Amino acid sequence: MSIPGPAQARLARGAAAGLAVALVCLAPAARAGLPRFVFGRSPNLFHDHPDDVATRIGSWADASWVDNDRESSSVDLNHVNLQVDSRWRGFQGFVEAEYEHEVGRDGGQDEEEAELEQAYLRYRASDAFSVRVGRFNTPAGIWLPIHWSILMDTIEKPPLAAENLLPEQQVGLELGGTFFPGWLEGLDGQLDYALFVGAGGKRINQGDVVGATGGGDLRLRMRERYLIGATVYGQKNDTAEQRAELDLLVYGEATLPCALTFRTEFLHQRRERPGDAPWAKTLDVGYAKLRWDFARWFYANYRVSYGDEDDGDGGSTNRQLVNTFTLGIQPIPAVRVKLEYSIHDRSDHGGEDFRFWGASLGVRF
Repeated sequence: MSIPGPAQARLARGAAAGLAVALVCLAPAARAGLPRFVFGRSPNLFHDHPDDVATRIGSWADASWVDNDRESSSVDLNHVNLQVDSRWRGFQGFVEAEYEHEVGRDGGQDEEEAELEQAYLRYRASDAFSVRVGRFNTPAGIWLPIHWSILMDTIEKPPLAAENLLPEQQVGLELGGTFFPGWLEGLDGQLDYALFVGAGGKRINQGDVVGATGGGDLRLRMRERYLIGATVYGQKNDTAEQRAELDLLVYGEATLPCALTFRTEFLHQRRERPGDAPWAKTLDVGYAKLRWDFARWFYANYRVSYGDEDDGDGGSTNRQLVNTFTLGIQPIPAVRVKLEYSIHDRSDHGGEDFRFWGASLGVRF
């Protein structure tokens, strides 16, 4: 039986098309090209270029005018910060350098220095597991992992940070990750963990710490509105005869109705006290704060800080209470202005109570 001419033509075209598809499917895959090198300042850089070597360069600076009823007023450049963040797939390299001349807790100026704040390499295998090595911010609580003053609501640090009870950085290794447990699905929640070990010593710019350090942090986020967490950390304090210290830090944050945000952190530090050592065996310090974003450009912040402090001479521990009132202004995302007044009361210092007021201008580049 013969096939008509038009039908033969259609059959031939179909066979040719099928053969072409088969050849394409069976042919070896084209070799992927080398990744491009992309630079920029936008946070979306990594999302927009997931398969390229994307490098984000950022910086910020802040300056302040401060005064109090103990010392004369001063105007100073407090921080100039430069960061380079480079990522490719699961790998990240981060370097942060900073000039620092901070305001002390008594309103005076602390030591002026330029230092390498962070320098680390990280590999993220999955959401549940990553490893980081180098110098990185201590993953403890809310304040320390960030601690950039331009991102904070106040000019003054809370006492647990101002008194360097925990070091701002670790030099060592961190394992971390995020889980999304089934029992949290109804709460839109996630569980973040970090386990870290490090070392201290003057040679690696960890002069307040000596020997091995280590700790762990666990935090639970729910519905993008609530955060609760806890950190356990141990170190030896080189400024106090290599005193062993064991720290428990608990913290939380909640986004509330009426544009309110509540945050709190509390630190309990248990200290080795051999013989007639002058320091207290335990130290407790914390704060609670409430921020009200009452207008498009403005927020008001109240923080009460409380607890123990060392007297500065390695002797006894005294009680303190600090009430801090801040008005924040952010006319554009890159500019932040803070006006602040605080009342420092020390129960055992008498005449050393003081008042602090100041203004700060921060700019992100």
